[in-house]
Amino acid sequence: MKTYSLTLTLGFCLWSNLAPAEAKEKDQVEIKCLVPENKIADISAKLDLASRTPLIRVVCFFDTGSLALFQHDPKLILRSRYDSSDETDTTAKVRGGKVKGDDVECEFDKVCGKERTESCSVTSKKQELAEIKAANAGKDIKKIFSKKQEAVAKGAFGKIGWDKLQPYGPVEGVKVWKKIEMPGGPPLTAERWELPARPGKPAKVLFEVSAKVPLSDEAKTSKWIVELLGVSKSGSEESETKTRIVLDHFAKHSP
Repeated sequence: MKTYSLTLTLGFCLWSNLAPAEAKEKDQVEIKCLVPENKIADISAKLDLASRTPLIRVVCFFDTGSLALFQHDPKLILRSRYDSSDETDTTAKVRGGKVKGDDVECEFDKVCGKERTESCSVTSKKQELAEIKAANAGKDIKKIFSKKQEAVAKGAFGKIGWDKLQPYGPVEGVKVWKKIEMPGGPPLTAERWELPARPGKPAKVLFEVSAKVPLSDEAKTSKWIVELLGVSKSGSEESETKTRIVLDHFAKHSP
């Protein structure tokens, strides 16, 4: 297998992930399953979410009008978030490629019904809330991403016209419940995203349940989550990522 490498500024190196990286015991995998809308109420009751207080987030993605970053190989995902605890963060994530360098975190993502992929990201928590809100409205998007995040983005995609990027979202009122204990498996996280109606696109609800476990526990945890939720293993929408669905929902949108 050939390995392609690119030396980046700030000491970053990125390799195109032509095959899954060699697994190590310390590697983690986040297993994610989307629940069909007609099962959300039942699963919410099963997880007893009514008795739990969720974290409330606002999430926004950034891409070109043609979704060039997300459709690239490897995928590049740029995201901002802020929440009810007054925390803010931005992330530059490379999905399907590997990044090495200071402050880079890598793990595997496993969407139910699909093969796992490796994702590497750099997250920054130094942005002012006002700057993130401005970027979410389409102003000074580059300003909320650090130099290290810019280096990761350039290494994955090449030259980016930051002034050409546009917000996909923001999605407001995202509810996040963490550390949900259920018999027979690891702690779960549940997220409920309510996407507003848009021209030609009805409002919809995304409800995801996930767990992060050692790679060696991937198979048994995936089976446990699928059985717990009663979700399909087919290639339907439940096997897509939240990111793809949100980007598609807000496509051809400008603030």
